[in-house]
Amino acid sequence: MPWLHEREHYRVAYPPQLRPKFMVQGFTFDVVDVCERGLRFQLSTAEPPDPGFEVAGTLRFRRGETAQVRGTVLRVVNGEVAVRLDDRVPLRVIMDEQRFLLDRNRHMGM
Repeated sequence: MPWLHEREHYRVAYPPQLRPKFMVQGFTFDVVDVCERGLRFQLSTAEPPDPGFEVAGTLRFRRGETAQVRGTVLRVVNGEVAVRLDDRVPLRVIMDEQRFLLDRNRHMGM
């Protein structure tokens, strides 16, 4: 029986206190979730970008690792911006992030 999954790539969703940062043109945003080919970030006071707008910036993960990303805004819903990335975030980084979150939850007694 094939694995039924709606997503093209495995997505890591973050609790608010452990969210990575997305730095773009002097602005810093909290990342809600990330996968190899996409990310979703929370807008703060910045003007929301229109769908089709190209963004480029740096993802800074809580573990200290960074990744340069570039992509296109797909949608803005409830103050969250969904971006389709041109280049992949390495799967190793995604899996390291999942292990980091699992380890943090284990140590916090969750």
